[in-house]
Amino acid sequence: MKRLRLTAFIMILCLLPGLSGGAALAEAVSAPELSSAECAIIGDMGTGRILYNMNAYSRHAPASLTKIMTLLLAVEAIELGKVSENDMVTAGSDCKTAFEDDSSSVGIHMGETMSLRDLLYCAALASANEACNIIASHVSGSIERFVAAMNTRADELGCSGTHFTNTHGMPDAEHYSTARDLFVISVEAMRHPLFASIVGTAEYTTAPTNASPARLLKNSNALLNKDKDSVYSGKYAYDGAVGIKTGRTEAAGYCLVGAVQRDGVNVISVVLGAKGDAASKSFDSFGDTVRLFDWCFDNYSYRTLVEKGTEITKQKLNIGGTQGEISLVCESAVNALAPKSLDPAALERTVSLNSETLTRAPEEGEVLGTVSYTDSSDGTVYGTVKLVASGTADVVIEDKPAENTPELGSDQKLAIVIVCALFVLTVLIFALLIARKQRARRQRRAAERAAARRGEKR
Repeated sequence: MKRLRLTAFIMILCLLPGLSGGAALAEAVSAPELSSAECAIIGDMGTGRILYNMNAYSRHAPASLTKIMTLLLAVEAIELGKVSENDMVTAGSDCKTAFEDDSSSVGIHMGETMSLRDLLYCAALASANEACNIIASHVSGSIERFVAAMNTRADELGCSGTHFTNTHGMPDAEHYSTARDLFVISVEAMRHPLFASIVGTAEYTTAPTNASPARLLKNSNALLNKDKDSVYSGKYAYDGAVGIKTGRTEAAGYCLVGAVQRDGVNVISVVLGAKGDAASKSFDSFGDTVRLFDWCFDNYSYRTLVEKGTEITKQKLNIGGTQGEISLVCESAVNALAPKSLDPAALERTVSLNSETLTRAPEEGEVLGTVSYTDSSDGTVYGTVKLVASGTADVVIEDKPAENTPELGSDQKLAIVIVCALFVLTVLIFALLIARKQRARRQRRAAERAAARRGEKR
C-alpha cells in the first residue's frame, strides 16, 4: 500500500509542470525600491503601457506639473494654426492671477511684450507662473476659458482623476491630479516635436523685450543638468534624459515627470510627494526617478520578439474546385519593450484571417489577416502585425464534381424508357439470330462428318 502511494505521489510531481501552464513566459519583476515618493509610475512612452505603479490613481496636488497641460494646449494651438510661436504677446493685467509674488517667476510685468515661443520656454524651463497666464490669455482669450479647455482636454485623454483650477499649479483644494493621469498627459505631450524640444532644452536665452534685457533660463530638471556648480551639483544627471518637468509646493512636496530615451527604451516616469532638502542638495524627486529608470534598464530591454517574414500559418485556397494553400508571414517585426526574462517563443499567438478560404489567387505581399502576441501570464499584448501572402501556392488538383443534370419531364422519361426497351429488344433479337445461325452451322458440320464416316465403311 505504501509503495502504491509513493508511486502515485511521484506521478503527481511529474504532472505538476504541465498543470502550471507550460514554459514560463517571464519571471516576475520585483518592484523598485523608492525613498520617499508617495505616488509613482513608470511606463513605455510609445505604447503607454505601465511597467510599475504605486498609488498611481490616488489624487495628489500636481504643483507645477500642471504646466505640462498648459504647454500641451499651447503647442496644439500652434499646430492647428490658431496662434504662432512667433506671435508677439503683451502681458495683461491678469498675468499675476492666482499666485503669490514670491512664487516661481521670471519677472514678466504687465505691458511687457515677448514672443509666444519665449513664453513657452519661460513656463517650461523656469516654471514661470506669469508666463502660463499670459500664454492662456493669448491662446483662449482669457485664463478662465483656457482652464476650461485644460479640463476638457484631460477628459479627452481619459484623465478622470484630474481637475484644474489654474494654469500653473499653485495650491487649490479643487486642483488635483494623479500619477497615472500625469503620465497619460505627458505621453501625449511628448508626441509633439515642439513640446519635446522645449522640455528637453537645458538652457535657453530669450530675446530682449521692451521692459527687460535677454533672460538666461536654466532648466530646473536636474536630469538634464550636468553642471557641477548648479544647485544639484550634477549628481542627478541621467544618460539619455530628454525631459520633462519639475514641480514643488508645500502641499505637493517635490514632484517630477521624467523621460529617458536610450538603447531603444523610451519611458516616462512620474514621482509625486517626495522629500527634499535644498541645504544638502538632496531631492528624492530626482533620486526616486533615477531609481525608477535604473530599475527599468535592469529588468527591461527593447528587442525584436518576432522577426519580419516569420511564417505564421497557411491561407486555404479553393479556386474553381482546385484546392491549395499559401504561406502567410509577418509583414513587419514585433519590436517591444519587454522583460529581459521573457521567452518570445512562449508568447501566445492569436491569428485572425480575413477569410477562412480564399477563392482567388492572392498577390505577393497582399494583407490577408493579423497575428497578435500576448503574454498570457499578465495579458500584455506585445504587438499586432499584418499577415501577408508569401511565395507560390501549393496546389492539390481534385476531380471536378459532375455537373448537375437538369431534371427531365414525364414525356422525356417515357421516351427514354421506350428507346432503352427497344434497344434491349433489338440486342436480344440480334443475339438469338446469331445463336440460331451458329446452331445450324454446327448441325450441318455434324451431318457432313457422319456422311463421311459412312462412305469410309463402304
